[in-house]
Amino acid sequence: MIKWKSLGTLAGLVLAALALMFGTTSMAQAADEGGGDDILKIGWAQDPQTLNPFVGLDEEDFTIWAINWDLLVNFDPVDLSPSPGIAESWEVSDDKKTITFKLPEGHKWSDGEPVTSEDVKWTLENLATEGELFTSYTNNVTSIETPDPQTVVIKTKKPDARIIGGLLIYILPEHIWGKVPKDELTTTYQPSLPLVGTGPFIVTEFDRGRIIEMDRNPEFAGDKPKLDQIQFIKYGNQDAVERALQLGEIDVDPEVSAATFDNLADKPDIGVVKSPSPSFTELAFNVCPESECPDAEFNPAIQDKAVRQAIAYSVDREKINEIANRGTSFVANGLLPSYYQDFYQEPEQTYPFDPEKANQILDDAGYTREGDGIRSKDGDELSFNLYVRSESPSNIQAAKLVAEMAREVGIEFKVEVVSVDKLTELTIRQENGKPAPAFDSFIWGWGGDAYDPSFLLSLMTTGEIGGSSDAFYSNPEYDKLFEEQAGSFDTEERKDTIRQMIDLLQEDVPYLVLSEDPNLQAYRTDRLGEVDVACPEGDGDLFCEQAGYEPLLSLTTTGGSDGSSDDDGGGGSGVLIAIIAVVVIAGVAFLVIRSRRRGGEALEEDEPAEGEEPMEEPEEPEEPAEDEK
Repeated sequence: MIKWKSLGTLAGLVLAALALMFGTTSMAQAADEGGGDDILKIGWAQDPQTLNPFVGLDEEDFTIWAINWDLLVNFDPVDLSPSPGIAESWEVSDDKKTITFKLPEGHKWSDGEPVTSEDVKWTLENLATEGELFTSYTNNVTSIETPDPQTVVIKTKKPDARIIGGLLIYILPEHIWGKVPKDELTTTYQPSLPLVGTGPFIVTEFDRGRIIEMDRNPEFAGDKPKLDQIQFIKYGNQDAVERALQLGEIDVDPEVSAATFDNLADKPDIGVVKSPSPSFTELAFNVCPESECPDAEFNPAIQDKAVRQAIAYSVDREKINEIANRGTSFVANGLLPSYYQDFYQEPEQTYPFDPEKANQILDDAGYTREGDGIRSKDGDELSFNLYVRSESPSNIQAAKLVAEMAREVGIEFKVEVVSVDKLTELTIRQENGKPAPAFDSFIWGWGGDAYDPSFLLSLMTTGEIGGSSDAFYSNPEYDKLFEEQAGSFDTEERKDTIRQMIDLLQEDVPYLVLSEDPNLQAYRTDRLGEVDVACPEGDGDLFCEQAGYEPLLSLTTTGGSDGSSDDDGGGGSGVLIAIIAVVVIAGVAFLVIRSRRRGGEALEEDEPAEGEEPMEEPEEPEEPAEDEK
């Protein structure tokens, strides 16, 4: 998962200081408005652009939505098995192509209106077909029937294992969203507050760039939460978030920088959590075929598979992890993270660091070195732009390392540091109604489902070009295998199909996946007490990020809501589950790591991004403290 890292430079320290002097005070004041209520305060460096799920693509959006709304079928926080959501029960037909869901009697939206099967039908026929990151889940659905207000019947072309425990689409109230024209829903619509939902908390205030407040849902069907309110407080950058945690202004930092994780662990009243996640960081290449992207802008040499394979061999990913991630991540092998234990197999081709092999591939492909040492063939020089987000210092460091390493084999990467919005626009750019991505390569990351791998696998399907795909990869054989695995209820059979898919990707290299990235989080022990790793219960391996809000119900803070620290301790067993649920709930596309705008928006010129600076030599890793050696 992409983390917002500490800037690690004088400029970063100055920015953090300014944020604390001029921004933190107002944030703390905003967080104190709840009086004596039991309020959980979460700090973050970036907040959502919108609360509209038809167009919102920020990671932070999904964090909010997963608390505000239910899925048709939720996840059990103990073992990630399917558990009641909007539906209380379900039956699967013998041919596994018809699933009948039953909704409970008396279930209400937060505004008092009844929850009915029509809400489910409307959502699956609209959000699931028009929402940018929801469309891939229902492409196998042939019909949705609602014989009565408490029954939903979903029929599929063939068995689809995702319909139960993988249909990660928020169910919306049809009586509100159904009144809005579709062209408005998919462009400019901003929902009114409070944000009507079925979850334990609903959004009551959204002051972008400042604070999001979520109050208890008065109609919540489950056990009443002990917390009165959750506040998500925006700070200027990650350094400021971590400082606010140390000062006791917030209770939780959900995205600790790798560079400061160990240091935070040594601070008084601070606890840290390092947990596995279905997330990775990748070096992506623009491989969109002309038939799909006739107006794309890129150096054509990046579409030569031999060049991408040579790049893969030229990059020392162990060194990148050591320097850019401070050893908190580990080298990945292929698109599917090892987090998916039921489906992961190490691919045959892993691209170990081998500059000699890279040089040989380029020699055999006819690329020769010129006077400046950069290879070329038929007028195509191996000189590529490499975009990276200003918001992620660790990614910037990784990009500089990639450029340094590739230069040794005659490939030039010109690192360009831009804002997250600018990079989003470059990757979703359109011309004449078709995708027209304007980049050669970039470094960014994705996160996947709590259990099912289909979302991450779908990123490389032809059908996602113009949607979630950002490498714009197209391979009919891969598409065929994707459909096969999605329809398989047999885990071993599905695992073998996925292995074939990953082997294809490793051969074609639309992504060079650099690292698998754990969740790094920190919290105030004097506010939340000691915590035990759980989810599944008793085992920290598969922890329940993005899996549901159930643990939130028992969470409480100590010492009121004034944001100050104290020495009283407090908390209780099982609190970690609640922390995890709060800070990283995000679903299958809950934890979509990148921030995006709709593909139809015009490309806008950005001012130089905050943190943008000239290229510099990569920093060597800091010497560990004496007690860490």
